[in-house]
Amino acid sequence: MYTAVKGGGRRTKWHLKKTNTIRVKINFRNLSLAAALFSVLRLSTGCSEATLLGTDLIPGGDFVNASDTTFNNLIAHNIWRVDSAVFTGRGNFTKALGSIVNDPVGGKAHAFTYMQLGMTSSAFTFQGTGQTLDSVVLSISYNGYFGDSLLPQTFRIYRMAEPDFKIDSNYRYTQALAYNAGELLGTGTVNAKGLQDSVSIYGTKEAPQLRIKLDPAVGNSLLQQTATGNFATDSTFNLYFKGLAIIPDTTLATNSTVLYLNLNSADTKMTVFYKNTEKDSLRAYFPFSSYTGVHAHANYFTRNFEGSEAANYINTNRSEGDSILFLQEAPGLFTRLLIPNLEQFPKSVINKAELVITQITSGAVDKNEIYTEPDFLFVSQYRNGDTTKPIVDYGNPSNPNQPYFGGQKTVVTNFGGVKVVQYTFNVARYMQLLLAGKDINNGFKLEAVANGRNIGLQRVKVGGGNHSQYNMKLRVIYTKL
Repeated sequence: MYTAVKGGGRRTKWHLKKTNTIRVKINFRNLSLAAALFSVLRLSTGCSEATLLGTDLIPGGDFVNASDTTFNNLIAHNIWRVDSAVFTGRGNFTKALGSIVNDPVGGKAHAFTYMQLGMTSSAFTFQGTGQTLDSVVLSISYNGYFGDSLLPQTFRIYRMAEPDFKIDSNYRYTQALAYNAGELLGTGTVNAKGLQDSVSIYGTKEAPQLRIKLDPAVGNSLLQQTATGNFATDSTFNLYFKGLAIIPDTTLATNSTVLYLNLNSADTKMTVFYKNTEKDSLRAYFPFSSYTGVHAHANYFTRNFEGSEAANYINTNRSEGDSILFLQEAPGLFTRLLIPNLEQFPKSVINKAELVITQITSGAVDKNEIYTEPDFLFVSQYRNGDTTKPIVDYGNPSNPNQPYFGGQKTVVTNFGGVKVVQYTFNVARYMQLLLAGKDINNGFKLEAVANGRNIGLQRVKVGGGNHSQYNMKLRVIYTKL
């Protein structure tokens, strides 16, 4: 094995010290025999090996002088940086809405949703004469949740007051948009479990959706508009009805849920239920996606780490790194990782090199059963400053048909017999090019990225490079040249 040790002299220098490596030539045609033989070999070397690393790293086929070593001197830091380049008013129509105040690991999070509505046609009119309002309801297509599906969440709806609220504007997730707090249009209290079933509207089943009844004054005002006035075009309608701000109540100690909503759906609309002098049970729709296309939308998202475990490990700049790391889907905490002197590894054929990241769990207090781990982690390499690029081994971790690079969440059994999450990355090709002088070792960025969303909430607590039991490590199987 090779471990990094400090050399002497005026300038600090690290080199690799060889320790108890057995060189073997093995043809692993019988898997059970291979497993048994490998166990004997590991015992004979005297090397300390974490059981969580697994034996699947051992290469098959014939390898002459195959060796196995683990780098344990990784330096990793938790980084919190506001990324104002994340635009929520463009393209992605999945919005986060809700509030989490009781995550002891990742802290508090709040998400507001803003949206504009349109009409089904220009010069719109209600049917008949003598219209009378029954009710007016805002419905938004439901697309999942994060957190506790059973605890209730309260939302309030206000009229937008943001100047020139329009589609494709540069609305960042850090930007709270203006709404008229003195004009409450509706209030609803729901839980995620109750949103998972289809709903029946006048006997017709519709897909799961968040439904909040609005003040009758909204519907009565709509009934008074004309085809030559505010209903002439979508533009005149949006001047009259600027949009809606859906705001979670962030003061409740039980807040434990963020919903995911799909604005660009036929179920996302404001519905006016009414009757006229001749007919009953009439409906008029004001959809997000109208006859002119989709309308303005944005998310405001904020985190607060005060009182959380993560607060003790953010931007510490400790020279030895952080012993515990917190990875949150963007926008959230990520890890800056350095593997010192990796380029000084002996010239070798790298058969396999796996970066292994293991979850730390201390029981129910972490609420891991509620606040779940990311399905994937991603790693890229730093080039200059904060500029990153995919490393040469980069595949597509979100595609199960391209699993080579890794990063998928897997479940393993830890030393105490508890199931924990683990992520591995195969960086063999990167390391081979590094040893050939064709790549650089400026460190890596390890992050969780929300899958298909601008905003995500999944998080995981893992061991840093110097954690006493679940430390992050790089295991290398190689043939020395």
